[in-house]
Amino acid sequence: MRLRIGVLVVLALLALLIPPLGGDYYVHLFALVFTNVILAASLRPSLTCGQLNIGHSAFMSIGAYASALLAKNLAVPFEISMLCGAVLAAAVGLAIGYPSLRLRGVYFAMVTVAFVEVIRLIAQLWVPLTRGMSGLSGIPKPNLLGVTLATKASQYYLALALMLLTLLILWKLESSRLGLIWKSIGMADNLAQSLGVNIANHKLLAFMLGCFFAGVAGAFYAHFIRFLFPPEFGFLMATNILVYNYVGGRGHFAGPIVGAVFLSLLSEPFRGNAYETIFFSIAMLLTILFLPGGLITLPGKLAGLRWWKTPAALSPGATA
Repeated sequence: MRLRIGVLVVLALLALLIPPLGGDYYVHLFALVFTNVILAASLRPSLTCGQLNIGHSAFMSIGAYASALLAKNLAVPFEISMLCGAVLAAAVGLAIGYPSLRLRGVYFAMVTVAFVEVIRLIAQLWVPLTRGMSGLSGIPKPNLLGVTLATKASQYYLALALMLLTLLILWKLESSRLGLIWKSIGMADNLAQSLGVNIANHKLLAFMLGCFFAGVAGAFYAHFIRFLFPPEFGFLMATNILVYNYVGGRGHFAGPIVGAVFLSLLSEPFRGNAYETIFFSIAMLLTILFLPGGLITLPGKLAGLRWWKTPAALSPGATA
């Protein structure tokens, strides 16, 4: 426990020191990493319930465009526009999830993939509102209590605060009775139903919660990048969010965090070109083959390897 607290303190200090010690490039990069952490962690409740959700980028897109359009066209403050974008994403999640969460496995995954394409096409074809393939530009910078966060460093700290708040809420929920119900549904939904658990309602709640925080991530992304382009919220981003969870370790709360940070930083040289897809595919393949529990299990495996080698080194046969 002390080791975990020490690691968290060190990571927090490093996160706080990036703006004064690093340049604008690292501030920009880690703000995007924090956004990816929110996306990966917010997908976890749905995955915990056993739902293969490959449509998370669509809800990020809804939050991004809703917040950007409210702030740009109606001069709505960032706090309100972000909340509206997140609530709209959750409402759309309710409309999509209510009929589709009765499906299981690959059938539910196919519905979410189709939804990603529907949202992408709407953003692409609704030119008077979204500017289509020309992209939505001129999005205002984020502001808090009427103060515009003009510098990248201030926006970085906003991303850090949003990430920490999101992780705290999700961790509290997962550690509660609700989280235990989600896990029971994911492991044996028929058994959970026989014990009186309303499976449909709990799956829908997990799905909507993920949609809400995906909308938060999208809203911040829109005001941070200040330019939205429909194809960037397509199938590739949706699969990347899913890969963050599996590479990091789906069985642990810290898994999506580790996966998002590791893959975001390691894939940075390939961002924006075809090699990025190849990199994510290789990372997923290697994890499945050698670390089926995800990167989060690597320290335990290394510790077990050292424990296994130590008796051999001290045995009489080894010293002879």
